[in-house]
Amino acid sequence: MTSNVDDTTGLSRFFHLNSEPWTNENPGSGASFLQKTKTYPHADRVALPDTDRGALDELAASRHSDRSFSDAPLSLADLARLLRSAYAALGPDMMENGQKFLRRPVPSAGGLYPLELYALVRNVDGLAKSIYHYDTIGDALETVSVSDWEPQARHAFHTWSFVKDAPVVLCIGAVFDRNQAKYGPRGYRYILLEAGHVVQNICLRAAELGLGSLCMGGYQDSLVNPLIGLDGVKEAVIYSVAVGAAQ
Repeated sequence: MTSNVDDTTGLSRFFHLNSEPWTNENPGSGASFLQKTKTYPHADRVALPDTDRGALDELAASRHSDRSFSDAPLSLADLARLLRSAYAALGPDMMENGQKFLRRPVPSAGGLYPLELYALVRNVDGLAKSIYHYDTIGDALETVSVSDWEPQARHAFHTWSFVKDAPVVLCIGAVFDRNQAKYGPRGYRYILLEAGHVVQNICLRAAELGLGSLCMGGYQDSLVNPLIGLDGVKEAVIYSVAVGAAQ
């Protein structure tokens, strides 16, 4: 199956707008929890050697999903550390043609960086309870909305009961055409991959700071996007993560 080469976003937009989560009232039908892996039992095998445990191994091992947060505030400095580890503008580096290139802590197809970070702040020292946008070039927070966002978030996030006390929920927005104008429908895959890199950086930085995190893909797009002020078509939330002191 192929798509119109002149329509760079139609196929992915159809998928995106039609993949709202649905409620499963009886998940698993009482079946026991089972994690599956794959192996080739008849293949020749090479045992891996013992290796030293590095700093990244320690961080990755300490990262886990927290489903209960304390009401303790998050410091503005720690929020800054999380945002910068996720998507700060770095450089500039010089390209072969003499142009300057700003990179980020994560790989991005074509160096186009289609993501935008938004912070739903509930309890961060020095910040009003508001919704903020992370200006990566200016390295600053911009107030997007000063409304009380919690009542709408309570209905928007399916895992709200787990994160209701978290001091901040970070939402990863994607400006689709920024990437898909070059890569077409496949650019949607690249956007999702990049969001995964960003959120993993946030989780590892949170672990380093002794904070808990919970990655969330279960939310109602039709509620989250308007909450932030996104149209859900040209730009939409594709991932979210709550961060704060875990109980």
